[in-house]
This record gives sequence, C-alpha cells and structure tokens, in this order.
Amino acid sequence: MKGKYSVFIVSIIFMIGIFLFSIQSMAQDNLNTEGVVEEAQNAETPVATEQVVIAEVNGEPVYLAELKEVWDTMPENYRVQFPGGFRDLLEQWIRQVLLVQEAKKLGLADDPDVKKKIENVAQQIMIQEFVTREVIDKAVVSDEEIEKEYSSNPTLYTEAEQVKARHIMVNSMEEADAVQKELKEGKPFEQVAQEKSQSPDAQTGGEMGMIRKGDLDPEMEKILFDLAPGNVSESIETDYGIHIFLVEDHMQPRLKDLAEVKEEIRSKLLPKVQQESFEKMIEDMKNKSEIAILEENLPEDEVTEAPTTETNPETSNPQAEQ
Repeated sequence: MKGKYSVFIVSIIFMIGIFLFSIQSMAQDNLNTEGVVEEAQNAETPVATEQVVIAEVNGEPVYLAELKEVWDTMPENYRVQFPGGFRDLLEQWIRQVLLVQEAKKLGLADDPDVKKKIENVAQQIMIQEFVTREVIDKAVVSDEEIEKEYSSNPTLYTEAEQVKARHIMVNSMEEADAVQKELKEGKPFEQVAQEKSQSPDAQTGGEMGMIRKGDLDPEMEKILFDLAPGNVSESIETDYGIHIFLVEDHMQPRLKDLAEVKEEIRSKLLPKVQQESFEKMIEDMKNKSEIAILEENLPEDEVTEAPTTETNPETSNPQAEQ
C-alpha cells in the first residue's frame, strides 16, 4: 500500500511541476503541435492562436496558446515524460484542470495556507525572471576577457600532436611476413589491408583516423609517432595480434587561432561573469538599502557535530569479545 501511495504522490508532484513550469514559460517557438496550428491557419476565417480552444473541461476552455507555450519551452528531460508528444501533454493538462476544479469546490482557493504557498511560488518565479532579465540576459564576456583567458592558458587551446594512420592486423608472424612482402613489392597498403587484415576496419583499408598523442599504449604510440609519413612499421606483436602500421600524416602541436576558440572561451567564461554580476548586484542593493538584523531576536545557532567514536584497545578487536 505504501508503495502505491508513493507512486501516486510522485505522479501528483509531477503534475504540479508541469503546472508551475507552465507559469514560468515565456518563449514562443514554432514547434509542431499535432497539426492543431496548421488546422487553425487553414480555416476559412483566420483565428489568433491565443483564441484557439483545443479542449473543454466542464465548460472550462483549454487554449492552444497556453499549452503550446509550455510545450515549446519544455526542456528535453521533461519531454521524455510525454512519449505521445503534444497530445500526451494535453491529457496531463486535462487531469490538472480537473484537480484544480475539485480543489476549488473544497474552498482551497481561499485557504490561507494555500494562498501563502502560492505567494511563495510566485515570489520565486518573480525572482527567477528578474535575475534572468537583469543578470543572465545582460551578462557579456568582453573581448579583453577572452583574450586574457586565451593568452594565460595556451595549453588549453593547443591541439595535441597527432598522426593519421592505417594498420593491418593478422594472427601469426607468417601472415605478417607475407603482408610485408606484398607491401615491399609496392602493393597499396589500403588494398592489402582490405584483403589480409583480420581487424574489423579492414573494409576501410585499416583506417585508424587521427590519433592524438596520449591516446594509445605508450609502446605502440612510440612506434607510430616515430614513423615518418609514408613509412610502414615492422610487424609488432601485441596481445591482440600482429600489427603493421602505415603513417599517412604527422601533425605537430598547434596553438589554435583565437578566432577558432573565441566562442568556446566565451561560453566557458559566461557563467563566471554572470555569477560576478549577480553578486555585485546584490552588494549594490544591500548598500542602497537600510537593513537591520536584530541579533537579540535570533535563535541560538544549532551546531550539529559529527559523532566521534573513541577506540578502546581492549574492545576494538571483534575477536576480543568472543
């Protein structure tokens, strides 16, 4: 019974969460809403989206605009709760309207405790909107800050040394010798890999792509990075088989141009700039305000200390109790 009750409570909390989320939704994106918008647009008499009714619950209309606002601004981790898309959201919304209607019948809309909770939620939403408008949306990372970050941390914006390579893998040294013979006779490495390699990438000619220094086993890495482009390695025995490598290109470490990483740096610095802006705003507000803390009315601090366990040499050994 307890488990069923918990599931029920979680369901109700989720519905309330969607309701609160709907209050906070401010954006208007153009997402598909099960064709409802298209139907309204194709009607003989154009109807504003705000006036389109998509459901009625005991005579109470549910408007397309309010649900579309929720759907369009809903994060992906919320949308997974609605596998049926917009229609599932509508069904959930109808359940919510039914609950609100029943709550009103009980007089909860006028209940002082309920009103206080609604006021608290409204304050939190107002604070969130204020911070979004005055801090988050206005925060700007200057070019000077970006350049300072770039010049102060060059290693963060340097491409590692890399090689572009192919390989052939066989199961025995005899097979490896046969492969080496064909390669020395001038047969293209890619073709030999397709014909003889036992590796899954044989069909692509043993293509390994770009390999950064530090990504491979040190011994294998040394072989690859010591090879000059165009050269083929000796046959190398590993735990996975016998490998033969071809290095096609070798790129040295390169500091990326500022233009390449400018937006990356901007995104990295933005949260810090926003936080600093927020703290400065709070400090300015406090300096302009009259704030009095009545220390005599404050409750005494309740400090919870972590329990300490004293070790008794005579009883710390479980075997001593036996």
